Amino acid sequence: MCSGRLGFFCNPRVALFLTKDSRLRGDDEAAMILWTVRHTKPYNPKDVCYGRLDFDVSPTFEDEAKSAVEDFLKANPKPTRLFSSPLLRCARLAEKFSQATGLAIEKDDRLMEINFGTWEGQKLTAVPRDEMAAWKSDWRGYRFPDGESFHDVDQRVETLLDTLDDDGEFLWVSHAGVIAALQHFACGLPNEVFVEGMFSYAMVTRFEFTRNSEGHFRGKFTTVHEGIKMPALVMD
Repeated sequence: MCSGRLGFFCNPRVALFLTKDSRLRGDDEAAMILWTVRHTKPYNPKDVCYGRLDFDVSPTFEDEAKSAVEDFLKANPKPTRLFSSPLLRCARLAEKFSQATGLAIEKDDRLMEINFGTWEGQKLTAVPRDEMAAWKSDWRGYRFPDGESFHDVDQRVETLLDTLDDDGEFLWVSHAGVIAALQHFACGLPNEVFVEGMFSYAMVTRFEFTRNSEGHFRGKFTTVHEGIKMPALVMD
């Protein structure tokens, strides 16, 4: 993800919305449970934009991972499959969850972070100003040059989500763009709320889904572990 946090989107009204369940089903229905964990802080000393760049974890990894695993286990999870993005910052954390759950890791490219295209490896202040303006005018719809849009991420994430069993319980170790996609397309979070830039590192989220009449999972989410807050994002 682009390094840092979009501080100007972090207002109390948005924060209140994000801490509430997004309820789209009756409580008496059987549900599929999906746990998601965002990767820990990556090693990014130059503070550049990263999506597909395969950064390793920061020196604080062990403490960040330990805290996330502990809060996850306190929530009494019972996943039967563990999926991970193949990128190193997720794979390292997935190993910790594999040890804690006894589950083998299934790596899936659909869980990779958004491809920022030509922005990868650049400071956001160095990105062409016309491109930055275009992104600011359409946060989730803008397609990064030679890369993806966040709507593209929605589509590939849903193809994986649709394959899961209706009454199963699963664990994904992934990225902000993937977890936000679930909140948007499957839980009704408006596109105007650019939550992709607000997530903490090592954040643990519990999703509860049932299939709609079109065969797609829809439901609600709750944050289980807040994780490590990102610093403010410098864009201009």
